[in-house]
Amino acid sequence: MYSRFIEAGIPLNRIELSLSDSSYNSFISALGSYKDGVDINSTYRPYDVGIIGPGDFGVALYASLRPELNILFYDVEPVRNIFSSVTRISTNRSFVHYFGSNVDFTHELKKVLEARYIILSVPANVIPSMIDKIKECIPHSYKEKQYVLVSKGFIGKGYIPHRWLEKNGISFDNIIWASGGNVAKEVVEKKSFKISVVSINKNKKARREFASFFNKEYLVPLEYSGSALLACELGGILKNYYAGLGRYILSKYGEDVFKKYKYMARSEFRKSVRMVSSSPTVSIRAWVIRKASHGPAFWEDLDVTVRDGRNGFFGEAVFSGSSVAKSLNELGLVESFKTVFSTLSLFNRLSRNRFKRLKILKSILEIYEELHIEYLEGGDAFISEESKKMVTKLERKILTYKPYWFF
Repeated sequence: MYSRFIEAGIPLNRIELSLSDSSYNSFISALGSYKDGVDINSTYRPYDVGIIGPGDFGVALYASLRPELNILFYDVEPVRNIFSSVTRISTNRSFVHYFGSNVDFTHELKKVLEARYIILSVPANVIPSMIDKIKECIPHSYKEKQYVLVSKGFIGKGYIPHRWLEKNGISFDNIIWASGGNVAKEVVEKKSFKISVVSINKNKKARREFASFFNKEYLVPLEYSGSALLACELGGILKNYYAGLGRYILSKYGEDVFKKYKYMARSEFRKSVRMVSSSPTVSIRAWVIRKASHGPAFWEDLDVTVRDGRNGFFGEAVFSGSSVAKSLNELGLVESFKTVFSTLSLFNRLSRNRFKRLKILKSILEIYEELHIEYLEGGDAFISEESKKMVTKLERKILTYKPYWFF
């Protein structure tokens, strides 16, 4: 493992190692003459961005930022985790050669919290425990930090991240949400994407500064005001469900029918935002959505996830009759699959008649719920005959759908 540091040209002073770690001394020895001249107690320099979570998307996000920014990665096991590969299925292989001289690594949480912007690039369900650690580390100033959310998903019982942070004393004024085409491999390879940067207008200055951090040659930031916050977060979650059926439709019927499906999904998504905005769990008070202004970005995110995202490939597999366990393991989605219950928890707060209006989403969630229960009880699951009939009905609706521009 140590030879990878040498090959990548990463000096010892850029990687924090625990002095109590038994690998520390062997690491020093392995560097041999390479360590000569390296000052392991180099002068501290301020960081523009601190990224908590060096997983596939955290590293992809780093790769999309301008090279002159100072960036610090935090993880509890940096020696192991910085070698995780950016692939579709998040398999661990070395990608250390992607890191430039502007990025450092630490396992000291307090150090990463000194950065101007703190990106929480961890799964949504991990955010509560991470905030608890931050509170413990900086109890008097954690509320004033500038947080950037990139996690998609719910925090138990249908709470979305920004609402949960507010309940823990962190003002909307200190929250920015960033969302975009989330296929990490393509971001690292610098394929062109758009990313939405959202905050309330009271935080406009910070939002604009953070948006300016991106390398605009291939990743274009789109700024939205607070009225789009809920739509942005909800879109990041729901497009993963829509992408599963979308990939199945694209593979079976081709581009023309898939385009119809995207129009249907976007229309439903807008309805869902209006419905959910009145829920006490996720209400954003003065910024309650009246229009789902995030529609264009949802369209692009859905398209990207259908074509290259793990959730798209998962849906295609299970709707075609493949094993749930095999698909989850191959795609690295075992943990993500649990979010179906949080999604149902949110929408079950709506009246039965209102949820019925979301025909595609309701059907997908019911199918996934059935698969998940069977998977938990028996270790594996396959789509049932009853669920196949639901998919067939959806296919007929999609095939006969005519968007307004047909008339």
